[in-house]
Amino acid sequence: MELVNRYIHAVTHRLTGRQREDIKRELQGLIEDMLEERTEGRDASAADVEEVLLELGDPQKLADQYRGYGRYLISPEVFGSYLAVLKIVLLSIGIALTVASAFQMFTDPMDALGHFLDFLASLFMGFIQGFAWVTLAFGLIEYSRAKRIRTGIRAKSAWKPADLPPLPDHRLSIKRSNPIASLILTILLGLLFTSSLNLFGVWHLPESGSMKIVPIFDETVFRGFLPLILAVFALSIMKDILKMAAGKWTPALIGFEILVSLLHFVLALFMFNDSAIWNPDFMRQMAESGITPAGSEAFYNVSSIWSRTTEGFIYLIGIVILADIIAAAVKAYRFRTIVRR
Repeated sequence: MELVNRYIHAVTHRLTGRQREDIKRELQGLIEDMLEERTEGRDASAADVEEVLLELGDPQKLADQYRGYGRYLISPEVFGSYLAVLKIVLLSIGIALTVASAFQMFTDPMDALGHFLDFLASLFMGFIQGFAWVTLAFGLIEYSRAKRIRTGIRAKSAWKPADLPPLPDHRLSIKRSNPIASLILTILLGLLFTSSLNLFGVWHLPESGSMKIVPIFDETVFRGFLPLILAVFALSIMKDILKMAAGKWTPALIGFEILVSLLHFVLALFMFNDSAIWNPDFMRQMAESGITPAGSEAFYNVSSIWSRTTEGFIYLIGIVILADIIAAAVKAYRFRTIVRR
């Protein structure tokens, strides 16, 4: 019976993993026994089910009785998810820092020891920040949940089975691979923008000599935008952590996704509308490095591509971000449709 399943889910999803299956079986058996006693052999009606569930009471209170209720920064109810997300975030930070360090060692092998020591220091600081971000995100979730519970208790004089939330809909679930990939990319870009901006360029390895990179950005101008970039990236990291923690789309999460996408677009608009952000000596350095000798056909082709790319880059970013916003709007419409059913 769907109402019984919804009731059991409403109780057990508030419990920890090990407790959850045991209580689920116990509750299932208890409800069956209560229905059998009440109906004395006849088929249970919807009214019988409702009366039994009313007798059992508010699923929140029943769950509290099973595990005991208290106020926590990270409650037992979400502690399993907290540990899982924390592991993922720390692993993502480790991957992003390792990749960034590998880039630096590859382009500057003469200072490998210095890069390795920087890597260890960054790893230590990155793990501390990751721990802080995840704990903050779950603390906010815990605060919001506790507030919702308190408000609900005040607003309702008595719990009714009709108050049961619907079973989770898989169409609203969030695959963890998406926020994980986004998290790794955001951290990696943040590190590269902060400490290795020169790696964004045209790489050239002559037959003799060391690696040469012609940068595509003007470092001085770019660094002027760095505080804004890091602020937007911090919101992106928070968004990905919240997506992993929630595991499903909610109106607030969809709204936050759209807000972060819009902030990305506004930031890109500021940055790439300023033509000074591009390396003004790009073509001269390309010629001097021997990648495209001056006067050659390759030089004129690359010059043409460089000109079109720098002028149209903002449109490319706009299309990508617009696609993200449309995808979020589709999720919002789907959420509304499912909830209305």
